[in-house]
Parts: sequence; C-alpha cells; structure tokens
Amino acid sequence: MADANDVPHRDPRDIDWPLQFKLSKVVEAHGEQTQVLVLREPTGDEVLEHDLLEGLDQRQFFPLVVKLAGVPMSTLKKLPARDLLALGTVLSRFFVMAAQPPMPSTTP
Repeated sequence: MADANDVPHRDPRDIDWPLQFKLSKVVEAHGEQTQVLVLREPTGDEVLEHDLLEGLDQRQFFPLVVKLAGVPMSTLKKLPARDLLALGTVLSRFFVMAAQPPMPSTTP
C-alpha cells in the first residue's frame, strides 16, 4: 500500500492550463453570463509582446487577460475587486516564479 509520503509533492507554483478561474459573481462576456474565466496558457510570443520576462504589472495585466481569456475589456472592468486582485496574484506569481528553478523534491 502506498504511503502518503511516496507521492511526489507538486510544485505549488504550477498552474494547470487552461486555468479555470471561478468568479465570486456572474459577469457578462460576449452577451452571455459566466462565473468562470478560462485562460489558456500564454505563448512565448505573448511573453515577449507583453514584456513579461520580469513579471506582470498592472499595465500588462488587462491586455494579457483579455487575450488569454478571450473576453472583452468591459468584462474585466466589471469584475469584483477581490476577483481581479486574486487573478492578478495568480498570474503574477506564475510569471515571477516560472523563471525560478523547480523546488527540490521532498521524496527520496
């Protein structure tokens, strides 16, 4: 029987793409109601286009999310502040930490 310690620990910096980000309230996107933003994984071209090699700041955030989620800017502007900040934190952590070496495994 496998012990819980036998399971390799997942690097907490990893994101499963596409990222399904649940919102606290329903918003409208393209005339439809949704409570989940689905963001695809950014490409290398997008990293360069949005100057993301050193992280993500507020000037980069909106255009990037519009592109990755395929929603209009008007949808993002209507997101509750808590959702907007939480999504910004997730994406910022990804871009800052993705360039770091993987965390060492805690398994033998």
